[in-house]
Amino acid sequence: MQLNVDLTQFDLFPIEFKEINPEDFMFTLDHSGSRIARTDFKIENGGNKILISPDSNGYVNDILQTHIELTHKNTVVINAPVGQGKSYAIIQTVKRYYDSPDKYLIFVASPFVSLIKQYCNDIVKDAGIPESQIYSYDNIGRSSIDYTQRAIQVITANTLLGNPGEDGFKNSDTKREYINTLVAHCEKQGIKVIFIYDEIHDSYHNFQQEYIFNLWKWRNVVHKNFILSATYNEASKVVIEYLAELTDYKIQIIESERKRFIDKQSTLHLHYSSDYNFTSRTKEINSLIKELVLRDKKLDILCYSKSLAKSLINPKDETGKLLIDNYKEIKDCTSELTVNQREENAEPNNQYDNEKCNVGTNFKTGVSIKKDNHAFVLFSLPEVPDFLLGISMVSFQEV
Repeated sequence: MQLNVDLTQFDLFPIEFKEINPEDFMFTLDHSGSRIARTDFKIENGGNKILISPDSNGYVNDILQTHIELTHKNTVVINAPVGQGKSYAIIQTVKRYYDSPDKYLIFVASPFVSLIKQYCNDIVKDAGIPESQIYSYDNIGRSSIDYTQRAIQVITANTLLGNPGEDGFKNSDTKREYINTLVAHCEKQGIKVIFIYDEIHDSYHNFQQEYIFNLWKWRNVVHKNFILSATYNEASKVVIEYLAELTDYKIQIIESERKRFIDKQSTLHLHYSSDYNFTSRTKEINSLIKELVLRDKKLDILCYSKSLAKSLINPKDETGKLLIDNYKEIKDCTSELTVNQREENAEPNNQYDNEKCNVGTNFKTGVSIKKDNHAFVLFSLPEVPDFLLGISMVSFQEV
């Protein structure tokens, strides 16, 4: 059954989001749970956050750059929605530091390994920085490249923190040597360090108390932190406080207006299934994929589980055969790790590819999908009221 509902009445509704406000860093709780004032953090711009608006095309880069002072030591918190080009803007900031006559080492810390290659490619393409000046996480322990001679380091937040992940006992020796070598190099050469934490909403949980102290290795050379997200939460604010301690407790908050650009929005279709478990043979899944293939859509499918993703690309099943016959090569974007390790330290092959049909679990945030006539399908298991005895399936379609 399909419901036809006029949704234009919602166009003027305000867009709700988690704000980052100066008051978040001006008060704390004492041992009794009472709210008390604190004076250790300094909110710049006269104690107020900076409010910006996207340009007529919906982007914030031009206005954002006017508020970023390269030589000033502080922690910059950027709160901007999806689609306003905040990642592009931060890459342009990377270029400004790279072109500066001063010496800087720039870290781009990704929440996921699967985003590393995209960041590297975008820095080359959008900032015009030579690939020879970028060191990628994928090279750690796999090449003899002298990373101390590369101005830009694209790594994971876990590597920077020395966090081995949920299944690891300790960070690898090569990663610890990598960090310690760069710290010593920057101190010896007088190089200032810039840290960029993109998509912080997906890496805040990595900032565990036992690993935070590893950031203090950089205390003599850290110059600036950039923290970016479209979906902050309360835990993110604690991470901001940790990082701001390294920049003399100075915090600059930049928040972009949530503004609708109707012509840039995709259509959203919600599907519900009463099946208890999803597989490639689930009626609703099978019929939806058949419909999209019939409409000649370029297709990407994000799944809540590895087993579901694997079932969808199984060539022995009807759905998997359909996808392979239509798209030729399916990119398997599921984890290759076994007990948190990749066999023989091989380079990962499970990263999102804009030239292929991607099916998997690891492109849920930060990935730039650059396809025309595209459908993005999400299979999820949300928390729903008891009267909804089904599993929701969400599909975003670009018409």
